[in-house]
Amino acid sequence: ESKISVVHLGVDQELFGTNNINSQFKDQSYILFVGSRDGYKNFIGFLKACAASKVIKNQIIIIAFGGGQFSQYEESIIASLGFLDGYVVQMNGNDEILASLYASAICLVFPSLYEGFGLPPLEAMAAKCPVVCSNTSSMPEVINDAGIYFNPNSLEEMRSAIESIITDEELRDNIITLGLQNIKNFSWQKCADETLDIYQKVTGKT
Repeated sequence: ESKISVVHLGVDQELFGTNNINSQFKDQSYILFVGSRDGYKNFIGFLKACAASKVIKNQIIIIAFGGGQFSQYEESIIASLGFLDGYVVQMNGNDEILASLYASAICLVFPSLYEGFGLPPLEAMAAKCPVVCSNTSSMPEVINDAGIYFNPNSLEEMRSAIESIITDEELRDNIITLGLQNIKNFSWQKCADETLDIYQKVTGKT
């Protein structure tokens, strides 16, 4: 353990804090899922939790950003769960587009079964987007008290956690405030400084 140092990654807070609203969805309510949709990312579980909610299903759009177009398997799952056309969409784009999506999303849902770190929750916090996330692996260390947690293996817990952000404005505002405080601990400058400090200690040079 004495040979291990932990350096957290950072977030471009200026970029993700610009709050440019994406015109394509500015007048629609949507939940955001960001990144790849591999098995451990629990995207299918996320869809099932949303499909079980009368508050969400076919009432609020689900946007999956990144990860490529939906596969035939994913499309078949979406159809089998009863989502209407246009209520589960996939988008690709650059960080500017992603920042604009964070800015007007109801929340980011990060349902991974495990993560080594997880940048999307921090990006969301910088954009004043509430975070609803798994309570496993690295997430509590990174997100601290600035998110609504759920067991990613429990669809009921996930559904309830997402609904709480949608229906409780006071809770939503509180999570946004905590997120803005938490994000201060994750800058690229801090990441670079701490990494340099480790190199200097290892080499004995300054």
